[in-house]
Amino acid sequence: MEYLIGAIVAGIIIFVVLVKSKTDKFNKLTRMHFPNWFALFSNSQMPENHGMARALILQTFHLAEEFGAITPSEKRELDAGCMKEDPIEILNGWLEHALPVVRREFGDAEIATSEARLIGVLMLVSVKGVSPERDLRDFLKRFN
Repeated sequence: MEYLIGAIVAGIIIFVVLVKSKTDKFNKLTRMHFPNWFALFSNSQMPENHGMARALILQTFHLAEEFGAITPSEKRELDAGCMKEDPIEILNGWLEHALPVVRREFGDAEIATSEARLIGVLMLVSVKGVSPERDLRDFLKRFN
């Protein structure tokens, strides 16, 4: 009986360690330049692209809070809300609606050399407000 309990506990510990290491890997990928991250994401299969999308979204929220683009309470709401949604659908919405705005206002040359999570913040800023271009422009002016 003790061996069975020990095996169950060991199995749970191994599972937790594996999940944690996968999560850390996906979080680190968000530090890649956006085009490289996007190419990797596009060529990935489930469950990797699901993990990559979730990591980018959560890292975006974290960095957006650090930059003052969202408040701590907004971050908590977004974190909780995004856990209920399919991260690939969320990310596809950002890529379809916000990335063109980021391209126009930030530029392809800057996107090519920026971390994926920073581009995520810029996409979040543009989808968060009423006027995507103006909101993104105002956000970028704070750092120039």
